[in-house]
Amino acid sequence: MADRWPQMMTKKTALAYLDIGETAFDREIAAARLPDGVLFGGRLHWYRDALDKALAVIAGEMPEDAAIARFRERIAKKKAA
Repeated sequence: MADRWPQMMTKKTALAYLDIGETAFDREIAAARLPDGVLFGGRLHWYRDALDKALAVIAGEMPEDAAIARFRERIAKKKAA
């Protein structure tokens, strides 16, 4: 089943992949628990491996690494500004 999911997903596809609604998805991004989308082909897309890694951290299956820590710090700075 994993083969049916593209490496770069539109928001609609990412919502289906994660089986969550748009509000919950946006809330998780704002909380820095899920990664921001990246511009690809002129539209926002989410990298499947980044979503998988974020889910593993949320589930406690993987420790937070330096890249995720930097991302959380960047979000905290944006909120403080």
